[in-house]
Amino acid sequence: MSNNDNRKRHKTEGAACADELALAPQSREEYLAGVLQQIEAFDEKLGELEGDMESSGWDDISDFRARLDDLRTKLRALRSQADELETVLDPVWPGAYEEMEESLSGVAGEVEDLASGLSLVLPE
Repeated sequence: MSNNDNRKRHKTEGAACADELALAPQSREEYLAGVLQQIEAFDEKLGELEGDMESSGWDDISDFRARLDDLRTKLRALRSQADELETVLDPVWPGAYEEMEESLSGVAGEVEDLASGLSLVLPE
């Protein structure tokens, strides 16, 4: 076999392997369950951060407290948004899905920013 024949065969074999490894599409219910798990994880992280703030004895946590409270408000909004996704019609689903993904990503970034900010000022 020439090198050209080997390359063709490997490309075909690689494609067949990739098809076999493809994941089944996720159902709407599975997606929403995952969203709720992410929201719960964010809530737990905020609880941990709040505990760290309270136990630190640091007096000037008002800015961080305000950010934490704002994030809790955003988590409540995410839960409402997830509840609304259950009844979204199929033609509207792609847009609603994208909006939820953007909201989750935004909150994830804000939680990480808060954690990073606190790590700079709170003792370990």
